[in-house]
Amino acid sequence: MSSSAITRRLTALLGGRRAPLVVVLVGLALAAPALTADFSADDHLHRLISRDDPGVRGLEPRPFDLFVFASGDADATRALRDEGLYPWWTDPDVKMAFLRPVTSATHAADHALWPESSTAMLAHNLVWLALALAMAWLFYRRFAEIRWIAVLALALYAIDDARGPVVGWIANRNALVALVFAIPVLLAHDRWRRESWTHGGWVGPLLLAIALGAGEAALAITAYLAAHALWLDRGPWRERLLALAPYAVVVVVWRVIYQLLGYGVAGSGIYLDPGADPAVFLAAAAHRVPLLLLGQLAAPWSDLASLYALMGGSVMATMVAFAVVVLAALAVACARLLRVDPVSRFFATGMVLAAIPVASTFPADRLLGFVGLGAMGLVAQLFAAALERRDLLGARWPRRAFAMVVVGALVLVHVVGAPPLLVMRARSMVAVNRILDRADAGIPSDPSIADKTVVLVNPPNDAFAGYVHLMRQARHQVRPRRLYWLATGTAPLTLTRLDERTLRVAPSGGFLRHEIDQMLRTPRRRFRAGDSIELTGLTIEIEAVDGGRPLTVLARFDRPLEDPQLVWRRWDGRTYVPYQALHIGKTDVFPAADLQKLLEE
Repeated sequence: MSSSAITRRLTALLGGRRAPLVVVLVGLALAAPALTADFSADDHLHRLISRDDPGVRGLEPRPFDLFVFASGDADATRALRDEGLYPWWTDPDVKMAFLRPVTSATHAADHALWPESSTAMLAHNLVWLALALAMAWLFYRRFAEIRWIAVLALALYAIDDARGPVVGWIANRNALVALVFAIPVLLAHDRWRRESWTHGGWVGPLLLAIALGAGEAALAITAYLAAHALWLDRGPWRERLLALAPYAVVVVVWRVIYQLLGYGVAGSGIYLDPGADPAVFLAAAAHRVPLLLLGQLAAPWSDLASLYALMGGSVMATMVAFAVVVLAALAVACARLLRVDPVSRFFATGMVLAAIPVASTFPADRLLGFVGLGAMGLVAQLFAAALERRDLLGARWPRRAFAMVVVGALVLVHVVGAPPLLVMRARSMVAVNRILDRADAGIPSDPSIADKTVVLVNPPNDAFAGYVHLMRQARHQVRPRRLYWLATGTAPLTLTRLDERTLRVAPSGGFLRHEIDQMLRTPRRRFRAGDSIELTGLTIEIEAVDGGRPLTVLARFDRPLEDPQLVWRRWDGRTYVPYQALHIGKTDVFPAADLQKLLEE
């Protein structure tokens, strides 16, 4: 069969009346393995604060306000630090509180109807994915001028493996809900501006206010509003800007209410507030945005970005440079298409601008819902040019040949590789659960542990310690009275016993060196030598600092380290194992956690 015949067959298939429905059903089928997952990570927190009594000091019931991970209340933070949900270096004033009442209401329904069924909650996620894909179809059908190209864009979006981590984690439903409510904002705006549907002038801003109640991710739709004003709106520039003004008002009012009600982020080195500290945000966005776009358009996944700094050397710089090269190659392949086609420019601009608000936290593919809308629209336009209008790939042979190589690479990533990866990544929380459960199994669970303090020497990171209380309390299992960890295993650790009750703790390069350790404290919140953190039965004294980061600390217990009330554990590659307290004057050195071993079955 000739290439032209294949093209005709493909375009006829994609242009069929039922093609969008088939695509949505295929996308749902590929994501359906998410139903085999279980409650994981933040799901356990949501389960606890949905109960009348969470059962953990420092947590309070918030069934309709589930996304407050650190309230900014110093007393509550100290209580959670003392219980062992937070590490000792947590900033008492840290705040990670997100106003998401619309999404919280969907979870409240879950916890009222089927509180112990993760399968039902994940099925609920699939419903929101179906709605999100339906909204994506309306988006592509409205802006792609040819129906079969719109269906192609929808297919690329629906089978994109980045959909997997979104639907497979109950707690990440907000990303889907925000999409469902935000896409109609743009559709109403476009009808207003290009078809004179006057109601769109107020319907769009109203829908934006609702979408922001689903999650901060909805801010990304303003990227497409800006791209629309740049490339698709045909009114005078003054009118275009005035048309955007109501959305700006909604965002400003939302931001004011957000802060007045006590929501927002502060004190974290991972979650950043662009409005409060734009310089810090821009510095982080300089590497986060390229890695997010690389994860969406090519490979590897953006989720790996948090690990690059742990790999040492110039891995982070190398990966950012690689991302820039890949994006430049795509730009070259699309150069002529972008020059002549305003819709392609709209998709490309929206994609890039949508990545900026996403960069307010650590890169992860589960955050790419809005970025993917423009990305898959642009890729579909490029594929269509390769099939029917190769003159749009370049006027001369070398440029056109280069563009075809890029198209071939994109086909491998988004057509060949994406579907099986979507099946796998829809179950990504199964792997997360396996790792966390394996770590939890290394901590005693007999009834006597309820009155003891567990001391972890070197968990791989905070999650391997802090989630223990949440998991066990949510599952109605016995948990330690308190759980403390001395450092994380992101770097080699040296432990020295100074006397009967005191240890010197010295990670290589000091504490808070890597971003992955800065969830609950930014290095900009400085420690000073001599500072002490009082916990029940344990005082941490800052012995030496470097630029405000602790280099070494003294861990002073209120009893001998051999006291049976202290249960010691160290990380041994895949789980925790018993640790024998050092003799006075002796030193132990622990290697950094082996990431590859951590992921082994």
